[in-house]
Amino acid sequence: MSGWTELPRNWRGIRIDVRGKRDLAFNDWHRDNLPRWCYVTDVDFLEYRFKKGEIVLKAMLEIKEWHVVHPKYIEENANFKAVKKLCELSGLPLFVIWYKKDEKGNIVRFRLWNVFDEEKEDAREMASEEVRDFLEGL
Repeated sequence: MSGWTELPRNWRGIRIDVRGKRDLAFNDWHRDNLPRWCYVTDVDFLEYRFKKGEIVLKAMLEIKEWHVVHPKYIEENANFKAVKKLCELSGLPLFVIWYKKDEKGNIVRFRLWNVFDEEKEDAREMASEEVRDFLEGL
C-alpha cells in the first residue's frame, strides 16, 4: 500500500513528524544515545478516574486518523503490539478510536474497536455523543 496513506519516514525508516507540532526532543535523544535494540513507544491515552481519592485505571486508547486502517500501522505495528501487551498484563481493555474530520478540521465521526472483544471489521461507527457516553461509562 502506498500513496497518501503511507506514513512519512526518514532514510533510516523512522517515522517523522510532518505537522511540526510534536516536541521530539526525547525521541531524538533516545535514538541518538541508545542502541537500535532499545525501543520506546508512547501511549496515546490512558483513561482513568478518581474514586475516593485513588486513581482507577479504566482503559488504554489508541487514536488514529480515519484513513489509518492498514494492519501494518495497527495490528502488525510494534508500538501497537507493545501497548496491547501492556493492556494484557494490566488487565486493561484496549480500544482503537479512529476519528474523521471535516474540511474545517472538526471531528465529525468516530469508529471504535474493542481490541480484545471483537474483530477490527466489527468496529462501530459512532457520533461524538456516543463516544462521549461510552468513555464516561467506562
